[in-house]
Amino acid sequence: MMKNLLNFGLVLFAFLALISCNNNEIDDPFPSELVEGCYIVNYGSFGKGGASISKYDYHNDVVTNFYNEAQNGGNELLSNIQYAYPYNDSVYLIGNSSDQLITLNPFLQQTKNGVSEQLANPRFCVASGDYLYISCLGANPDWSKFPGSYIAKFNIKGNKVEKTISLPGGPEGMEVANGKLFVALNYKDSIGVIDLKSEVVSYISTPAVTSYFVKDKSENLYVTLVSTYNNFSTESGIGYINTKTTKLESTYKLENVSSSYGSVIQANDDFSKIYLITSAYDANWNLTGAVAEFNVASKTFGAGSVISGVSGISGISVNQNDDNIYVFSASGVTGAGKMDIYSTSGNLLKSHAVGAFPIGAFFLQ
Repeated sequence: MMKNLLNFGLVLFAFLALISCNNNEIDDPFPSELVEGCYIVNYGSFGKGGASISKYDYHNDVVTNFYNEAQNGGNELLSNIQYAYPYNDSVYLIGNSSDQLITLNPFLQQTKNGVSEQLANPRFCVASGDYLYISCLGANPDWSKFPGSYIAKFNIKGNKVEKTISLPGGPEGMEVANGKLFVALNYKDSIGVIDLKSEVVSYISTPAVTSYFVKDKSENLYVTLVSTYNNFSTESGIGYINTKTTKLESTYKLENVSSSYGSVIQANDDFSKIYLITSAYDANWNLTGAVAEFNVASKTFGAGSVISGVSGISGISVNQNDDNIYVFSASGVTGAGKMDIYSTSGNLLKSHAVGAFPIGAFFLQ
């Protein structure tokens, strides 16, 4: 288990040294020029390691693979990283095999011991105030209905799980909006809704199981509706949730929305477009993917795909600085993965090798 990756005293010394290098007072302890970039989350091979984070300097078109190791004295990640979440002055990594939460600073240096207590099969996280909410499948899941799944309420200042909130159905992606925590349930035709003050749980019925959200500028949500092996549905696409009324108001059908675990839905900077991964297996069981574009104003999907023919597609992200679309793919769970960068019109701009099985990315400014 990943514990005490760094000597905290050395971190503090380096931090003070950084400040003392400048005779002028530094308002921002994490200068943007040192951390700005795209950080690719490479999951690796479940239970066999290989997880890493690559840094992409998109201004100079330079990728640094195994960047996390370079920032931590060569120490590897000892968990497969399921999700990464920047919040305030930290980056939180959700690790499984072994299950834990890892806290980094914006330099990607670990600043606290990894936390594993009350985190059984963690999947995703989102924050509100001083708390991080972590979706967990629970210990010994049945892989059908997940009666023991829950949300872990993690106290950021105390660095511990303060309590758990039972939520059967296999919670996956989450979002906070209008004082409520919305939870996609990947094994139940519903979305869980938790009032953050009372912690009362309610549900929104959906025509298919759900996986991940994007939030618009009015704090309303779009959620992926997916057809899975365990829960087949002809209603795949996206759904629109009014978070004030807590209702699923509209659905927009799209075939073959990806049921993979990773970044399958992303929006551009002004939220005029939403991108979704679609994927299907051919006769030889080769996974081929595409990226569909949803026009938020007209509430329609474009004819055809803005990007198509991506073998082994595993995730997408959007650079909010230029709206370029980053598409991740892998031929397997070991060896180098791939990052292709496309313009909004679907033209391939650049390609880079990244770490093993990339599933998404986050951006730091």
